[in-house]
Formats: sequence, structure tokens, C-alpha cells
Amino acid sequence: MSSQFQPRETVSLDGLWKFKVSPKEDQEAGFREAWFNSHFQDYIDMPVPSSFNDVTANRTIRDYLGWVWYQRTFRLPASMQNGNFLRLRFTSVHYYSKVWINGRFAGEHEGGHIPFELDWPSDVAITNKEDSPPHIYPTFSITVAVNNTLNNWTIPQGKFIYKNDTARYPPGYFSYSHDFDYFDYAGINGHVLVYSYRKLITNVDIQTLYHIDGTGYVNYEVSQKSKDNAICQVILKDDLGKIVAVADGCSEVIAVPKAQPWWPAHCGRSPVGYLYFLQVLLLEGTEKLSVVDMYEIQVGIRTVIWNTISLLINYVPVYLRGFGMHQDAEMRGRGFDLVQTTKDFNLLEWIGANAVRTSHYPYPKEFVEFADRKGIMIIFESPACSLSNFDDTILARHKQVMTEIYKEFGHHASIIMWSLANEPLSNKIEADKYFECLVNHMKSMDISRPVTFVTSQSIENDKAVKHVDIICLNRYSSWYSDGGHLELIEYQTIMDLKRWFDEYQRPLIFTEYGAGALSGLHALPSTMWSENYQIELFHEHFKAFDSVKHLGFFIGEMVWNFADFNTPQEYIRPGGCMKGVFTRNRQPKSAAYTLKTRFESLSKNFDIRYGWPTVIHLHDEEN
Repeated sequence: MSSQFQPRETVSLDGLWKFKVSPKEDQEAGFREAWFNSHFQDYIDMPVPSSFNDVTANRTIRDYLGWVWYQRTFRLPASMQNGNFLRLRFTSVHYYSKVWINGRFAGEHEGGHIPFELDWPSDVAITNKEDSPPHIYPTFSITVAVNNTLNNWTIPQGKFIYKNDTARYPPGYFSYSHDFDYFDYAGINGHVLVYSYRKLITNVDIQTLYHIDGTGYVNYEVSQKSKDNAICQVILKDDLGKIVAVADGCSEVIAVPKAQPWWPAHCGRSPVGYLYFLQVLLLEGTEKLSVVDMYEIQVGIRTVIWNTISLLINYVPVYLRGFGMHQDAEMRGRGFDLVQTTKDFNLLEWIGANAVRTSHYPYPKEFVEFADRKGIMIIFESPACSLSNFDDTILARHKQVMTEIYKEFGHHASIIMWSLANEPLSNKIEADKYFECLVNHMKSMDISRPVTFVTSQSIENDKAVKHVDIICLNRYSSWYSDGGHLELIEYQTIMDLKRWFDEYQRPLIFTEYGAGALSGLHALPSTMWSENYQIELFHEHFKAFDSVKHLGFFIGEMVWNFADFNTPQEYIRPGGCMKGVFTRNRQPKSAAYTLKTRFESLSKNFDIRYGWPTVIHLHDEEN
């Protein structure tokens, strides 16, 4: 094999971009006037990555709905120009996006939060003209149009309401809203990259299995863009770089004797978050093989098992304790911030959590990679929050979203469950068939993880929860119902959990419970919105959870929310959602210390609280 190989070269386009909005009453102006074909003159600076909403002091931009435009220029080094192909990668753009290079259309994408890639336009030359000095590199212009308008067939959904009361509203006046309760930050929220390649590995599908005899298995399938007869070689290394196994072929199973399994945090096993290093080489040649592309990824070997009462990692029952979260920050909105991500994982470690849900959309790969290393289990959720329409059009869109999610994130060991949606109107009859189709679609790609959606419906009303593997409940006793009556929490929670299990015989998780608390507000006796009330509400839930744990089917408690976050303006929201145990800038409320004590106690008592279940149904382990 030839060693003369340069890996893919990448240029980041992060930084300051030119930014402008379309006229409110003329959304097509940018297309009609071909803004992508000229350099912006009337613009403001906009950092990428970031949401555009909170960067300025302009109310119109904060609340803008419609097409916004980004543009910048860049150069590519000569090493990327000679004999290479180019590709554009966007890690998160919300919601619709259209992209041009030097005025030539490169492509488009629908859906926020999920990375996508586009080929460099074929009619845009990469190299210098023949008469150009060799040291002068060509300048390229990239223009991105982004539209954040949601409707009845997007995921998530939005709606327009036209006001017909002319005594209060001028003719044609309308409002725009959505049923989910977080601020819908928009723009180029993630990184923008250009990378070069000779031949392209487009995806590596990885599923792992840890057998009870200590053997690990890595099942991989390489997808490539080469039309030639390229072959694959895969090298698996341990965390010190020592070669563990080598396999030839683009679709194989690697056996790893005495494998070091991936363990989640606070499960009584170690080491936590062990990762192997997988290197995929694409080779071509007749007499001598040469490397034409290389793909590198970290892999955790573990098995997820579930039955009627338990969720097990590597045959050990796990109990989830953690949070629903949001990707939300002052000024940055939903823009990726490595500082905040690092801080969040330090706080998760401090408080003793072992699980999070990516509520209510996919999180950046850097977040998931942190979870891989730290042993934080993830319920990975799609952007389908508060769905109310279940027709065939949105089902097709939802399937496409789940396919993109699996291809991008399916190899991560920390992801132990897929959540198809949060709080859909699954009381509707049409939700039954909808979620049956969606669960089957997800299982057609991945049978190694349980599939769920998070319901807020009552047991009498939910038409679709029968299709999921693990039941996830959002409940707000003594907050949205019976506010102020803390004495009802234990009774209501125990009765609710028992009824769900008696009906469906499946493990149950509380994926949301909690109360709003204004930082610094105290009351004795406690009152709603005080830090004291939040603490007492937690303690009443702990009593209920401890009462049902011995029955075996209750497998997790997840607080809503990890930190305060921004919401649309409402008179019931004093500056946003205040249910966090940390403030928006990550300072602890009193309840954070209550949860720290709770989670540490659960960790210490892990082995005492659980024995080995008498029956374990291995889900297609032999495959």
C-alpha cells in the first residue's frame, strides 16, 4: 500500500458574514434581484455560528420571519485545488436553506439541526486561470438564503392566524405562532466547512454488540461515491492507539476478544465511556494500492437490551437520572458554543447525572461526542415537537428526518434510545397509524436501540404509545395541574405509573417533571415560583419514585429542565422558562444541590437497589 496520502483538507468558513433580511412585504426580492449574484452593500455583520435573533438591538431582526441572507468571500489553498473535488458541509441551518457559490446554485436543504452536505457546483472552476500568477489564489463567494417559516407540514410545525376583528386589527393582520414553548432561534447555527477529496466515503454505518462472554463485535458498512472498483480496509485501535483488529471489505463484522465495553456513568461499572478508534481506508490501484480517502471515528462497544421491566447496558440494568435540556444561550441563541457545551458537561458531572434527552431536536455532534467520552446516556430526539398533523405528507418528511438523524448520529455509543417526537397530539385517531409506520421505519434502520416518543397524554386518550418500546411520560403534578397542592404529587404519580404499566407492560421513564423557580425568590411556607417550592416538589416526586422502584418497571427520572431557557413572549413566562435547576448563565439554584444529593445517593445504592432480572429478552442479539 502506498503511504503517499494527504487526508481530506478542510477550510472553515466560520466567522463574520454579511447579513441582510428580505423586505417584510416582498419575500421574493432576493431571488428576483439575484442577491446571490452580487456582493452585498447594505448589510450588517453576523457571526457564524450563531442564531441571528439576539445579536442585534433590532426588534425586527429578533422576531424576523422569512428569508434572511448571508454572504462572505473566501480563498482555498492550492493543495485543495489540484485534481480534487470539493464539498460543502453545514452542521446546522434552521430551517430552509439555499446555497450559491459565485452565483451558481449548489443546492438546498429542509430541516434545522441536522447536518447536510452539498457538492461544489460543477460550473464553478476551482483552479486558477492559466494566465494567473501561481501565488494568487482565486476568491470565491458563498451566499446562503435561510427561511425560518414553519407550517403544517414542516417538522416542527408552525401556523398563521389571520385576525378578522377589524375593530382591533387592521385588514390582513396576522400572527404567527407554534405550539412548542421554546424560542425558535434561526439562522446558520452551526459550522460551515469546505473540504476536498479525491474519492469519497459518504457514510459509515456502525452497530456494535458486547456479548456476555466478553467478545465485542463491530458491524460496519461503508458507503462511497467512487464509481471505480475501490476497496475498503478498516483498522480498529484501542484508546492508546494499539491495533486491535484489521478487516478487509466494505461491509464486515469485526470480532474483538476480551473487548473493553462502553459503560455509562454511575452504573457501578468502569471504565466509563471507553472508546475505540475506527479508521476506514478507501483504496484503489492495480499493481499497488493507494489510499484515496480516509474516514476516522470513535466507537464504543456496547449492547442495549430492553424487556418488559428493564433497560440494560451490557446486561446490567441502568437507572436514568438527568435532564431534558435545550441548546440555548444569551446572544448566541442556538448557535454552537464549545465553552457552554464544556460547562454543561462539567455541571452534569458535578450533579451526578448519567442521562439527558436532546429536547426537542438533534444537538451538535460535539455534544454527542462529549457524552460518548463522559458516559452520559442520551435519549436522542427528533425536531418533531407538539405535532398536530399526521397526514401522509408530514409522515414522509418525518421519515426523511429520522433517516438523516440515523445516518449522522447512529454510530454513537451514548445514544441508547431514539425519541421520534415530544408531546405529539397522540390522542388523535390518526396518530395510531402514523407512529406505527414511523416506529417500523426506525427499526428498519436500527434494531439495536429502543424506539419511543414522549407523551403528555393521559392513559385513556393516547392512541399511539402502544407502538413504542419504552414509555416516556411528561407530568407536571402541582404545577400545570393542582398548582400549589404538593400533597397530591406522591399519590398521583404512583397511581399514574402503575396504571401505565398495568396496561402496557413496558418500562417507564419520567422524561419531564418540575416547577418554575425564579432565582433568588424564597418563601416560607413555599409558594409557586419560589426556589423553596421547586425543592419541595422534587422531594414529593422522590417519594413516589422510590415507592415504585421496587416494582421493577420504573427506570428513570429526568427533571425539566437543566437550565432556564428563552421562550416566546407570554404573560405566564417571566423572561423565559424558569424550570431550570441552573440559571440561563449556568449558576445553580437551590434545587441543584437537592438533585446533587439525590443523584449521588442513587449512584451509591446502585448495586443494592437492583439485582439481575430473572428474564432477559435479547433483542435480535444473534444478528
